[in-house]
Amino acid sequence: MKLFLLLTAFIVDVIFVPCFAQVMVPEEPDTTYYLSPVVIYPTYATERETPATFSNLSQQQISERYSVQDIPALLSELPSVTYYSENGNGIGYNYIKLRGFDQRRISVMINGIPQNDPEDHNVYWIDFPDLLASTGDIQVQRGSGSAFYGPPAIGGSVNLVTNPFKQSPAITFESIFGFQEYGSRNSSPLLSTKKFNLSINSGLIGGKYLFYSKLGKIQSTGYRDNSWIDLNSYFIGAIRLDKNMTTRFHIFGGPISDGLVYTGLPKFVNNDKKLRLQNLSYWEVDSTGTSYNYYAQRRKQEIENFSQPHYELMNEWKMTPVLTLANTFFYYTGDGFFDYDASWADTSMLRIGYNYGIPAAQNPTNTLVRAFVGNRQGGWLPRLEIDHNDGSLTLGAELRFHRSIHWGKIQFAENLPANIDPDYHFYEYHGEKDILSFYLHELYKPSDDISVLADIQFVRNRYGINNEKFIGNDFSVSYFFANPRVGINYNINKEWNSYISLGYTTREPRLRNLYAAEDSYFGAMPQFKTDTTGGVFKYDFKTPLAKPEQLLDIELGFGYNTPLAELNANIFWMEFSDELVKSGQVDIFGQPVAGNAEKSRHIGVELEGNIHFLQQATLSGNISLSQNRLIRYNIIENGETISLNGNPIAGFPDILANLRFSYKFGDLYSSVTAKYVGPFYTDNFKNEENKNDQYTVFNTEFLYKMSDILGIELLLRGEVRNMFNRLYFMSGEGNSFFPAAERNYIFGITTTF
Repeated sequence: MKLFLLLTAFIVDVIFVPCFAQVMVPEEPDTTYYLSPVVIYPTYATERETPATFSNLSQQQISERYSVQDIPALLSELPSVTYYSENGNGIGYNYIKLRGFDQRRISVMINGIPQNDPEDHNVYWIDFPDLLASTGDIQVQRGSGSAFYGPPAIGGSVNLVTNPFKQSPAITFESIFGFQEYGSRNSSPLLSTKKFNLSINSGLIGGKYLFYSKLGKIQSTGYRDNSWIDLNSYFIGAIRLDKNMTTRFHIFGGPISDGLVYTGLPKFVNNDKKLRLQNLSYWEVDSTGTSYNYYAQRRKQEIENFSQPHYELMNEWKMTPVLTLANTFFYYTGDGFFDYDASWADTSMLRIGYNYGIPAAQNPTNTLVRAFVGNRQGGWLPRLEIDHNDGSLTLGAELRFHRSIHWGKIQFAENLPANIDPDYHFYEYHGEKDILSFYLHELYKPSDDISVLADIQFVRNRYGINNEKFIGNDFSVSYFFANPRVGINYNINKEWNSYISLGYTTREPRLRNLYAAEDSYFGAMPQFKTDTTGGVFKYDFKTPLAKPEQLLDIELGFGYNTPLAELNANIFWMEFSDELVKSGQVDIFGQPVAGNAEKSRHIGVELEGNIHFLQQATLSGNISLSQNRLIRYNIIENGETISLNGNPIAGFPDILANLRFSYKFGDLYSSVTAKYVGPFYTDNFKNEENKNDQYTVFNTEFLYKMSDILGIELLLRGEVRNMFNRLYFMSGEGNSFFPAAERNYIFGITTTF
């Protein structure tokens, strides 16, 4: 460990800092500008200043509420946020929705660095194991245009700021155990989750350096059958503080493995404590919808292994009293595979008949396919902040390159020819994504009570597929967008403020909307305009069928802030053209297939507040009321045009609410939470059978900080989740639903030296 700390100090002190320092503008010897060790980003919203709709989670709130759950579970208590877990217990593959928009349309950042997959737009929270243990602040902004980096925000943005550094040296060891009630397996709770975490803080060294390192492991059996998870995590960080400069270096990530559990269950299983535990690869129900016609259990060999280390270097240099130059460099790799059942794939699909002379009727059996993904992504995020008499101007850019390789091979099968190459790839292609953007951000203050915001972002994105094996559907598609936003905040008096903002956002479809190349072996085709001139069929790869989404978002808000209460209310109107919504189909991995709706609309009201009383108690909560409708959307099914005009949009509850009562008595902290999620359709056909029913779930938390004993601090933690053992589905896709875990318990102890 000492060797690593010395090496990191050498890199920061000898290599990186002189690269910036040698171009410093000469200053008076006694000029000193003090910078915070926490980097502040231009997208970060501030109360009574920024005309934006947002909510924050502080470091204290994170430490009180986080034990072992993933990031979406923690965020689900914020306004208009829901989440669901594929394995049911909130550890593993989890998905967040903001105002009903899935995470592909939420811009997610860590330290201002984009995390959405450039090709898929998705966010794989499982690849950030135990990151919340090193997180100091989270801000969730709702509405369009709330991020300058990564995909333009549609539903909103999430930015996590890692700040685990402490001024004093400390060694912390954390151990947590989770116990799960399984009504069909055992009369008493079973040990289902284990977490161990060791972190070391160097404290401030020589008035200049801070170092931090953490190693952790989380294991869980999951709630559903064979939905286990094994997460290894690490975080290594260093800060150098100079009089005019702050430099930060982070490495974090961790290899993960898990049992696949991506298929939902039919609705009739919810109240059956045995059937709701199933992990099926395929199922059919009878005509009554109350029993199975056929089902197939997922094989134990269907697993995933993946690792995505993150490397970050951030430098902030106060060049003069009015000029600050910040640079962020990052590089991510991501390599791994998942093995899934493909017993349904025949010789033709697996593309082995021609190459190995196998008759079409001689199909392999019990096939297991390995799908591999290898990602490389690097980028540079520069920005220049100019303070002027009436505000500040920020100029920034994003330069990012992503390269990937995707392939599939037969990991196992019976009835294969003896001479088959075990590394034979029946699909393979290389993906590309180039991202270049430039933005201007002005916060102008004509008076002490008024601040005016004006943003514009120019974005150029390019998708590419090349070296596609067998078919050769290579192409390159570019998009260019200009996304403006304006707003004004008015502080009416010391307690009241109001704001209004107007944003217009356009963003490209994801790569799978253009061509799901990894699914080509069972019939997926490029979704581009076709040309049959001269009797020759060909694709026009300059004209994709999926159109970019376009959003006009209007936000109007009011705030009230006193020592006893903080209240916020806002109204939003989101008018869409070509919104990508569910088309009524899912792919073989249970993910919805999307299509453009010509016109759609989301309008709503969000209320949020905290009331402090008895000096030690706080009542906090929020409620979101919305209407989400398709205005003009026609689909073609079996040659027939079906109008979905006026239908509710799938996945968008019209009502959400959260309530938390917290009480502090000396060193004891306790809270009770309640979450209500209203009913919502899981397809756009307004099919009552495909409707996720409303649910209310209660949790409770206890923290007790024991007085220092010989310089040792002990923190005891206890949680009861789903206190009243409610059986409910968290979400669904079409007629498939994802059950939530039954009542479960968390016990933990944190020891700090």
